[in-house]
Amino acid sequence: MTEALVASALLISFAALLLALAVARRVTVVLKHVQKKYDLKQKYVIAPGSILPVSDLIGDDGRNLRDGKTGLFVVAYLSSECSGCRAQAAELMKGAIRVPGPRLISVVLGEGEGAESFAEEVASFSEVVTVGYGSRLVGDVGVSVWPTFMLCDQSGRILSSTGRVDELEFREFSESFESAARR
Repeated sequence: MTEALVASALLISFAALLLALAVARRVTVVLKHVQKKYDLKQKYVIAPGSILPVSDLIGDDGRNLRDGKTGLFVVAYLSSECSGCRAQAAELMKGAIRVPGPRLISVVLGEGEGAESFAEEVASFSEVVTVGYGSRLVGDVGVSVWPTFMLCDQSGRILSSTGRVDELEFREFSESFESAARR
């Protein structure tokens, strides 16, 4: 009798193992499909060629930060409520990116005292545009992931974008600034 119970227990265990493997395989197939369909990197990066509304780059003092300036510039999208943004801002403050001249503009999203203090912190290494929720600088450009960093030409056309400060050192960023410096 015990041999029959052991045999049936082994048979049930084997069937459960096969079922678990089948479910795991199906989940893997579905996840791969979802990953291909909704490429996460695609949501993370703003498409080159998109236009940043340069006329909306109004600093906290009321002046347009692009007036009288030529050449390429970097726009950092940072949220006062985002811990990753605070970490990336600290990297910017340490000089993780060397942007020639006054060519780093930070768009700081948030409201209230937390946003004001974060904007002051960011102002120590960057020009700052403080925006609230629903800003054209966020919605029209399509920024959905924070932080986002964009390299733009003088007209506001986005040349490339990334989500990490250390990726700003990629060749496409540094070469663009080097060629602009030669002009």
